[in-house]
Amino acid sequence: MRRPGPVEYEVYLISVDTQLCDGCRACLDICSVDVFEMRRGPAEAVRPENCLYCQGCLGVCKPGAITITEI
Repeated sequence: MRRPGPVEYEVYLISVDTQLCDGCRACLDICSVDVFEMRRGPAEAVRPENCLYCQGCLGVCKPGAITITEI
């Protein structure tokens, strides 16, 4: 049975700086929920709704290449 009241969801805006991303694919390898894809050049956050905010991608990419903001 569902409790009455609002349901809270954590949603994140994920940005990839195309000037800093070198296409190493580390973010794709570490992300267990498939947020990123490589289409044409740098990585793209194509499924930001999957993000769990584990910050693994921040740890393997160049500083500033990926930015995660809670919205």
